[in-house]
Amino acid sequence: MIITAGGVLSQYIIPPSWIPLGWSGFVFGLLLVYGLGLIAFLATFGLIPLRNYVRRSRLASQETLRWYGVFGFLGFVLAFISLSVLLVLEPARTEELLSRQNPVIQAATSDPLFYILFSILFVGFVEETLFRGYVLGSVLHLDGTRRWPLHVLWTSVLFGAVHLYYAQTYFEVSVVYYVQLVTLAMAFSYIYVYSGGNILLPALLHGVFDALSFLSLAPGFYNVSAAGRYILLFGCAFVALGLYLKDGHWPVASWDGRKEVPAGAWPPTPPPAPWAAPNNPSPPPLI
Repeated sequence: MIITAGGVLSQYIIPPSWIPLGWSGFVFGLLLVYGLGLIAFLATFGLIPLRNYVRRSRLASQETLRWYGVFGFLGFVLAFISLSVLLVLEPARTEELLSRQNPVIQAATSDPLFYILFSILFVGFVEETLFRGYVLGSVLHLDGTRRWPLHVLWTSVLFGAVHLYYAQTYFEVSVVYYVQLVTLAMAFSYIYVYSGGNILLPALLHGVFDALSFLSLAPGFYNVSAAGRYILLFGCAFVALGLYLKDGHWPVASWDGRKEVPAGAWPPTPPPAPWAAPNNPSPPPLI
């Protein structure tokens, strides 16, 4: 886990002169940021936390709509409150900081189509494999699921923290972006937990979310990008509300795909292990 955080943060520490130029530099950066962590986790845990990577995708589809609706809307509200407070306290500075472009957006300006495809086909899958599959999955493997909400929270905070360029670009206004990053990571984590370890759906959602941001850089697509983000957010929020009203409670999905729902339980108690074989009966939830 330290290697993972170190690899991601190395892009802010290593002098640019140390990195080869051109395409080889881009590949070197990817290997450094993502490769070290993946290799370390693979050597330590093998494929155990990724066992259900594509399994239960039907269940994961429903949980994706549900939990992105819940945490996406929560992030939207918290970001709105944070931004409102900053605009009241320091309106001129807040507007000036918000007008800045972070390094990722600056890099994508020259070729937004590449970054759109890169987000969908690569970044979403690699980051979800690393942070949800291995970081969260390995903690659940070592500590069990008794304290799973705590592990979801701190691994989501870690996910937000390694995006250091927001703090470097926006300073105090970066809180607006970090609350969205953390709540987004919690949505991905809940999808992983409640689908029994599926990473395919969180990865696709992650890729689409990033791609919509880069779509705003394409000429004539700024409004399409904004509309897409709001449609995705509020559409999932309405689905989450509808599912709650329909069932009358939050779900607990067992790892074999069945629903076991203790009415009124919060936080919802998940099954014991997100990589359990799908045909094996699950032991009682640990509370």
